[in-house]
Amino acid sequence: MLQTIQKSTALLLMSCVLAADQKPQGNSNKYEDSAWSILVAGMQDKSAERRAQAISSLDLLAGEPRAIAAAESALKDTSSGVRVAAINALGDMNARASLPKIKALIADADGKMLVAIAAVLKKFEDPEGNEIYYEILTGTRKAGGGILSGIKDRKNLERMGIEEAIGFVPFGGIGLGAYYYFRQNASANSGLLALAALALATDPDPATEKALIQASYDDADPVKVAALRALAKRGNPAVIEQIGPAMQSDKPIVSYTAAAAVLRLSHAQKHAHRGGVR
Repeated sequence: MLQTIQKSTALLLMSCVLAADQKPQGNSNKYEDSAWSILVAGMQDKSAERRAQAISSLDLLAGEPRAIAAAESALKDTSSGVRVAAINALGDMNARASLPKIKALIADADGKMLVAIAAVLKKFEDPEGNEIYYEILTGTRKAGGGILSGIKDRKNLERMGIEEAIGFVPFGGIGLGAYYYFRQNASANSGLLALAALALATDPDPATEKALIQASYDDADPVKVAALRALAKRGNPAVIEQIGPAMQSDKPIVSYTAAAAVLRLSHAQKHAHRGGVR
């Protein structure tokens, strides 16, 4: 009963935070009008996996207050996996002001959540991040006591691989949520293609942009997601028309990523326009 109330409260908070973004804006493009609606639907989906996927895609919207607020609301989700996605997204969005809310989860964190928290704290040079890593390594805490003493799945934590323990992410800007998605869902071939697409996010060659657009229509979902993320990070609003239709994909992860990419590029377009007017 308590979990149901908590979930309802979290969903209500998220609806209030994002309600304004579901209304068409006069200077928005035809894809932007529905992008937030798609993300909101994902974040309110009955499937915890879909909620986590939608939250993870918010990392493309660094600096967007409503995206940060949505991720903070997801910290109250009843699903541990969704809370982990929110922690990762806030870290990837450089939401330093969210640290107190993230640290408040430590007392009730399971192993995976604790490692996600430690990675974010370490990123922002919060000393408690080092304390958590130190205790993982030694079993004791420098200052006495133990953060991990109440962790029920300590054995699972001890079995976690070095990448999770260190918070290592190849191609730093990939985003933790996206990284774990690729690890779990990409085959050897699609994983290699996805890695190549992500690496090309910073290549200014126009031919690369065309190749990434083509890759966003690939048969393999991990490749589509990687290409969409790369195109979002390249920051060229001209590709919105090409990637907008991907928001209607029947694969939620592709739809959410495309929606977040459209929003990021739409914001870039508006900033460029305002700069030109000046």
